[in-house]
Amino acid sequence: DQPAALESASVDLRRQVRELDLGPPPRKVILTGSGDSIIAGTALESLYRRSLSAEVRAISSMESSRYEPFDQETLVVAVSVSGGVARTIEAVLRARAQGARALAVVARPGSRLAEAAGAQLLMPEPLTRHTPHSRDYTQTLLALAILLERLAATRFEQLDRWPEATRDVLDRAFAELPGWVDDSPQTIFLGAGPDRATARYGALKFWEGGAMRAIWDELEEFAHGSQLMASPGQSAVLIAGKEAHGRAEEFLAGLARMEISARLVTDQPPRSPERFVVPDLGGAAWMPLVSCLPLQVLTYLTVQRRGIDLSIEMGGVPYGRLYGEMHVQWTKHSTIDADPNPG
Repeated sequence: DQPAALESASVDLRRQVRELDLGPPPRKVILTGSGDSIIAGTALESLYRRSLSAEVRAISSMESSRYEPFDQETLVVAVSVSGGVARTIEAVLRARAQGARALAVVARPGSRLAEAAGAQLLMPEPLTRHTPHSRDYTQTLLALAILLERLAATRFEQLDRWPEATRDVLDRAFAELPGWVDDSPQTIFLGAGPDRATARYGALKFWEGGAMRAIWDELEEFAHGSQLMASPGQSAVLIAGKEAHGRAEEFLAGLARMEISARLVTDQPPRSPERFVVPDLGGAAWMPLVSCLPLQVLTYLTVQRRGIDLSIEMGGVPYGRLYGEMHVQWTKHSTIDADPNPG
């Protein structure tokens, strides 16, 4: 029950952030992680920038570890549900070696990432990691937004409205989205503004859902190359709020000519079979909190239609176990080089 989980977690997370020693206001805030974690950071980057005078950047754990300079006026917010991702741990160790402060946003107590950071914001533990991650993602969005409340010295009433909005969106999505489910050989996710992150999230959910074929891009950039990866008979999901709504309508018309079944997730009415409308929590910077929800439901419904067994790696393809082993090796057992000045 994501709405109930958000309600209960918000109380505990707000208590935790009140007790954090974050030091003086940072000049630069780096949101970092990998997978869903950096997607969540990217989704809220606009909200952070709008709320803080500090420079804010959401970058991958590799970029923050190997390429980003840090100093004593930098706060690194390192996100990892497991708390065990090697490159994110490395990023924190290198940042702290250069004098930066660090905070681990994790969902497992006693994690290596929290130990490396020296401070943590602890989310509820995952229910499962064998299905496309849904609750973990919204909990990460919640944790980052509540941390921002502390950094900006404010309270976001949008977070108090979010659980009920989540309940409404999920209920409507299960009722309205079965018609979006098909056997398309590839689904294309396109997002605008902060929801470029939501497009990436949608594709990742399809990948996690038994390796269903999907690609993603920023809405405008689809016209500059990745449209060549589309073919007649495929499907597309566009995520665009008020600011990009007119542009999305142009793309919908073009996709129809390309014989691609295209649907729209937006905050602009009216509702229709091809248009899912999410509530407006407070403009574009807040839309990723609700636009991710219909994509979760679409993933679930598509997995069910295609009869994919999520308990088996990649839905049971012969190389699924090997690919799963490589995932663990690359993410959890990679060599950590804590020296920011190697060689």
